Amino acid sequence: MKFFIVGLHGSGKKEVTSILEQLNVNIGKLFSDIEKPSSKIYNSYDYELFSTKEVNEIFENNAYIFLQKCYINNQEFYEGLTRYEFDNNNIFVLSPDQLISVSFTNIKEPYCFIWMDNTKNNRYSRFKDEKRSYNFSEREKQETRDLGYFVSLLYNNVPTLYFNNEDPARVATIVYTLNKYPDLIDIYKQTFNN
Repeated sequence: MKFFIVGLHGSGKKEVTSILEQLNVNIGKLFSDIEKPSSKIYNSYDYELFSTKEVNEIFENNAYIFLQKCYINNQEFYEGLTRYEFDNNNIFVLSPDQLISVSFTNIKEPYCFIWMDNTKNNRYSRFKDEKRSYNFSEREKQETRDLGYFVSLLYNNVPTLYFNNEDPARVATIVYTLNKYPDLIDIYKQTFNN
């Protein structure tokens, strides 16, 4: 089973993946052809960097799960998730704008959404506490532009576990056990979504 950890920026996704990585769980990496990663561009240091030629080859061979063009801080670049990365990992972190770009018709494996929700105030507090330097308001606009579609996608007959202002260590533990024992998904769905 594949797991998509999703949520708006500052909702705790990064903390969850850091804990999972400490537990030796591989997290699928997104790619980009961004020329200059910067702390002012959300998560740009987490990308696997490809040349524009390589991104074009991924596109031409339809070897991606999602691919989208971004315009941030006067930089134009692509970001996405390769089919290879998807096939070789079970856990992925996506923002709402990335999730709605996923071509789910190309996914044959069962998958589950781990939705990390949080209030804008709590997310802004995390942004300030961690001294993040990207533009909070710009990122907020980008991620909330299609929020209604994002929410409807999460509840479109796909297992979804919803966490609101949750301790990242608890979410990481749940994702860890689900990755190891995917048969627990039905029990978790009943427990967490009622």
